[in-house]
Amino acid sequence: MNNILRNLFLSLFLASSSLVSTNAFADWTLNLGYHNPVNSKLGVNFLYWGSQWNFEVGIGYVDSEVHADEDKANENKDDDHVAASVAGDIDIKYRLMTDTFAPYVQGGFGAWTGAKVGERSGADADLGGPFVGVGFFIGKPAFHVYFGGNYMIDPETTQLQGGIGFDI
Repeated sequence: MNNILRNLFLSLFLASSSLVSTNAFADWTLNLGYHNPVNSKLGVNFLYWGSQWNFEVGIGYVDSEVHADEDKANENKDDDHVAASVAGDIDIKYRLMTDTFAPYVQGGFGAWTGAKVGERSGADADLGGPFVGVGFFIGKPAFHVYFGGNYMIDPETTQLQGGIGFDI
């Protein structure tokens, strides 16, 4: 059930992003990436391409849960709840060149938020998992590919990433 909801959410997200006017997102691209955001297999990212400084925010994990009360007739415990969480990253890239081949350096943080309504309701958001990396873009905002590598500071690990992007 969670996989169905996750796939439905990602499909609706991608479909709705294609319906938005390009004037609303001047100089923004939609990127589909492997290990972008960091620590995810596949992700969706929005990248500001308007200058050599590029801001990126991505979603690489979506989860939801609906839990119905499973009390037996003799128990008085209400454990109904609805929960959702989203994780990804936020980073800054600096393109060393603005040509068709553009190497970059980047740094950022993993990010997540979640909420639960019902028994023990609450919400939280956090930044963590800082990382630095290098890579390069090939192409321009209308269509580009990118490859890079990141060093995650906490926990210490490395990760390769790559993907494609489109102007929106």
